[in-house]
Amino acid sequence: MFVSIVFGLLFAPLLLEASPILPRSTPIRNIFTFPNNTFIENIRVRSNSDLLLTSMSVTTLFSIDPTVSTPNPSVLYTFPNATGLAGITETTPDVFAIVSVTWDLVNTRAILGTLVVWTINLQSATPIVHRIANVTNSTSFNGIASIPQSPHLVLTADSAIGAVWRVNLPTGKYGIAFSDPLFEPISTAQGLNLGINGLKIKDSYLYFTNSAYGIFGRVAIDSYGNKLSSVEVIANITNSDTTGAHYDDFALDKEGNAWIATHPEYVVKVAPDGEQSLISNETLLLNPTSAAFGRGSKKERKMLYVTNGGLFAGNDLVDEGVVAVDTAYF
Repeated sequence: MFVSIVFGLLFAPLLLEASPILPRSTPIRNIFTFPNNTFIENIRVRSNSDLLLTSMSVTTLFSIDPTVSTPNPSVLYTFPNATGLAGITETTPDVFAIVSVTWDLVNTRAILGTLVVWTINLQSATPIVHRIANVTNSTSFNGIASIPQSPHLVLTADSAIGAVWRVNLPTGKYGIAFSDPLFEPISTAQGLNLGINGLKIKDSYLYFTNSAYGIFGRVAIDSYGNKLSSVEVIANITNSDTTGAHYDDFALDKEGNAWIATHPEYVVKVAPDGEQSLISNETLLLNPTSAAFGRGSKKERKMLYVTNGGLFAGNDLVDEGVVAVDTAYF
């Protein structure tokens, strides 16, 4: 949330010659641009390849099929008593946990007492929605991830205080699982007030970004989301060739690379050893907020879908939406 090497523009011809890509493919292409003031915040991909998209500025959960020639979003559900949605994660097949809030957009926080965790079951034609918990003592459930060994438990990133919360979906009980100084924001200033942001769990590690400090790291956890090791920093955005960039949410591939949506116009690929590669496109990557790999065909599994928060034009937010990055080029 929130929030150069002009790689895509200057060197795309060289990449096209070197990579065995289908002729009709392009490195980055637009999937859909939403109407003004629809801040697209987070993304998950269903097993049928459809994208699920949340917005900070509306409470509608959108669905879009990126495999058709002219994708258009449909409305799956509109959540009540809120102004926007935050993180979303799949807990069991086609069942998702999602967070609704009433935003204080100036401070990139929820208004205290408005944060609600829900589940939405998409296994039938009509979504089944359950209100799980009204979280009264946090203003920032940002990234969210279910624990593979215990899918009834989800971990969420509190960007305001630098903590990881645990929510038990069947019982609605919630509390702080653990915190760390490397999860904290730097200050209350804009751009420095979001600490731990994106979350993903893989191979008993919780991977995370901290937007304020510009770090990507991990920490070992057990099947209940308890911390088992010290926090390891894998990469730091200040060691890349960007200036003033901020990591946001990210996706992990099967090789262990992280593909991080990075403000203002990047996707940063971080290898397991911390080496960073930058993909930049100031036309199609517009304050990227999150990323997820496609599901289904081999082609879809190599496709990285990146959400854009968009740009301000006067008082309006414009060009927010979702794009596809063909990772075979990079």
